[in-house]
Amino acid sequence: LCYGVLGTSRFAIVSATSSSAAVLAAAMASMPGGTAGHRLMLTAGLVLLSGAFFLLAWLARLGSITEFIAKPVLRGFSFGLAIVIIVKQLPGVLGVQAPGDVPHLLPALAAAAGRWNGSGAALCAAALLLLFLLRRRQRWPAGLIVIALGIAAGQWLELPRHGVALVGAIDLALAMPALPRLTQAEWTRLAELAFALALILYAESYGAIRSFALKHGDAVAPERDLLALGAANVVAGLIQAMPVGAGYSATSANEAAGATSRLAGLVAAAVVGAIVLTLLPLVALIPVPVLAAIVIHAVSHTLNPVALRPYFAWRRDRMLVLAAIAGVLLFGVLDGLLVAIAISLLLMLRRLSRP
Repeated sequence: LCYGVLGTSRFAIVSATSSSAAVLAAAMASMPGGTAGHRLMLTAGLVLLSGAFFLLAWLARLGSITEFIAKPVLRGFSFGLAIVIIVKQLPGVLGVQAPGDVPHLLPALAAAAGRWNGSGAALCAAALLLLFLLRRRQRWPAGLIVIALGIAAGQWLELPRHGVALVGAIDLALAMPALPRLTQAEWTRLAELAFALALILYAESYGAIRSFALKHGDAVAPERDLLALGAANVVAGLIQAMPVGAGYSATSANEAAGATSRLAGLVAAAVVGAIVLTLLPLVALIPVPVLAAIVIHAVSHTLNPVALRPYFAWRRDRMLVLAAIAGVLLFGVLDGLLVAIAISLLLMLRRLSRP
């Protein structure tokens, strides 16, 4: 809701993301132990401070710095991120445990080939096939149809007996806005961690927002996006929610659904709210491979090499695209983007050093 009111992108869906959740978990693991309630306060404080860093960046007008990120870097970043998102769906589809980063995940999946769940893989493949067939019917809500069929299949075919995981029960608890009660030392430590979390959120959010703006020729306003992301995370911290950003898979799904304005994000928020309040028992019955198929389908159109063709006409841009793709795959979302930006700046300095 905050981004729909304050943001600029007509495609961005600002919600909890897997990368920020992973950073949040790592940050909480580094904090001293305590009761569950106290750790919840630490989490809320971390999210609140990450939003504060966004607002400070907005007040300092730092959004213009993002213009230094070259377009080939963003194109390669979005291409590599789409691959990461697809690969990370595979453990849930195949029913095996594997490390989170891509360089270790693929060998772990190959080593566990004898334990792959064929039923989950078949279900995901069937859902993907149906999604691509329904793609031609733009007026049909393909994702909703596939989810409904997945729920029905989970009940009629008794998928859990075949080792196919379901989303499972969701315990809904609505919290009233409150400022976390923490010591000064805890706020200081959380500020250090919040800076890294804000960088992760902005790298992922800016990559999604700018990539789709480039694709459709839309203008971007980094200052307003800083304000919108800051407000969203401050509110999230006050109500003890997860850190939020413009996730690439959700934004891709919004674009694929035909979003034409920021009203799409507001409508999505209203629909999610209605589902949470009325349909949680049905949501719990969704098979995990079906959700994976929807995510894979949403980001699959980003893996179109035609979009990268213009950058292969020049050796420098070709190197930037490949560096961005490799960086995201090898080093993760934030480090991969920083590596590609560093290479682009080094190449620019090298070119400027020659008369």
